[in-house]
Amino acid sequence: MRHRSSIFWDIFSSLLLLVIGSALIYGNLVNSDFGSQILIYLQIPIIGMIVGLIMTISVIMRWVSSVGRRADGFIDFESEQGSVGISTKAIKDFAEQTAKEFSAVKNVDTKLIRNRGQLDIVLRVKVESGNPIPELSQVIQQRIRENMSESLGIDQINKVIIHISEIIGDVKDISDNADALN
Repeated sequence: MRHRSSIFWDIFSSLLLLVIGSALIYGNLVNSDFGSQILIYLQIPIIGMIVGLIMTISVIMRWVSSVGRRADGFIDFESEQGSVGISTKAIKDFAEQTAKEFSAVKNVDTKLIRNRGQLDIVLRVKVESGNPIPELSQVIQQRIRENMSESLGIDQINKVIIHISEIIGDVKDISDNADALN
């Protein structure tokens, strides 16, 4: 949940920029007399300083109020007994740990996408060369679905998308890596 100060500074700075931007557009495109008047007012040292100070304070307060607020969001899932919220970080970590159970997987980066009450899990995977990528991808997808359901109680997974971002190492014979799928 966002704090009131964060919401206030978001709204205040957005409205301030909207008003100033609109006035500048209007003054330059529609009514040049209005634009000239704005320029005259902004050239008065105290007014120019106050407008600049308000804009600077708005931006600083917006940044300060959002520091540390990039905390994990939660994804809520309905169970028979009520709602369960699991942090997005926990879900990402769990999916990455599941994918790393396979010896062929060398690195994983996970992204979660909420889609109409369902969850899409996108994994960018670096794999060791010589592994059968279609089979490996299918097994990882199936294992993630099963583990999410059994361990976290998350059944609302729409898609598990695997993107192979890199193939690491020299090309090896596929028969030498048959154990990579286990």
